[in-house]
Amino acid sequence: MITGTRISRLLGLASAALLLMMGCGAEGGSGRDMDDRFVVLGPSLVELMFTCGLGDRVVGVDRYSQWPPKVESLPRVGGYVDPSLEAIVELSPTSIHVSGENATLAELASQLGIPCYRYDFDSLDGFYEALDSLASRYGAGAEAYLERLNHTLDSLRSRFERLRPVSVMVAVYHEPGSSSMTVAGKGTFYDGLLNAVGCNLSAPGTGTWPEISAEGVLDLDPDHVVLLFPDARDSSFVRETEVEFWESLGFGKERVHCLFEPFIMIPGGRMDMIAERICSCLL
Repeated sequence: MITGTRISRLLGLASAALLLMMGCGAEGGSGRDMDDRFVVLGPSLVELMFTCGLGDRVVGVDRYSQWPPKVESLPRVGGYVDPSLEAIVELSPTSIHVSGENATLAELASQLGIPCYRYDFDSLDGFYEALDSLASRYGAGAEAYLERLNHTLDSLRSRFERLRPVSVMVAVYHEPGSSSMTVAGKGTFYDGLLNAVGCNLSAPGTGTWPEISAEGVLDLDPDHVVLLFPDARDSSFVRETEVEFWESLGFGKERVHCLFEPFIMIPGGRMDMIAERICSCLL
């Protein structure tokens, strides 16, 4: 909850920041258009904003966002769970954009008299809704990316149509050698992507990100196992260890794939690249 005293102090900061920027000229001395000043929280959303050509309107981002490189020069406003309200107000945003629900940011936006838009990236449907929202408010850039993404998915689907249905298990966390792992479940964006290209996600019947044992994987018997290691420091060691582990369970190495790209777990402005990278393991 934002207290009345804190609200008054924050609104005072906002007024002072706005007056300072007005004194610096129409673009606030930074080359950005004063008409739109976005504070954006959530790596997926930040990536999508830049991919859709809205990067010049972004004046502040969360501490976790790292791509594209231009993000590194932007002010940080904390996390989307623990945002710095003072840092946000000092940027004089015209709108706040956040991944997921955040009552504190919604209340702050209300007090500032600006909109707070929320987006859901848990599923592919949510991702498409985010794109539609950006397209309806800000135009052609989001529409162009939507067209490019759909073209990529359609192209991949045409390649799988010549094959029997391929089942894929996606492990988002597996300690090398461990007998259990966390996998993508039904309803996740991985599920949506695989369905979009004509494949099937192999996962337990319940749970968005369920933990599953090696025995559980054997029961599912996926055609391919794709393991994600976006933070791995020694990819050769990880790959060798995983192949050895899965071969001990009866999976040939041609069915085991390790991906190390950081973007592979961020359903944002590189969704088409995620689909292409996963499918490159299966074809």
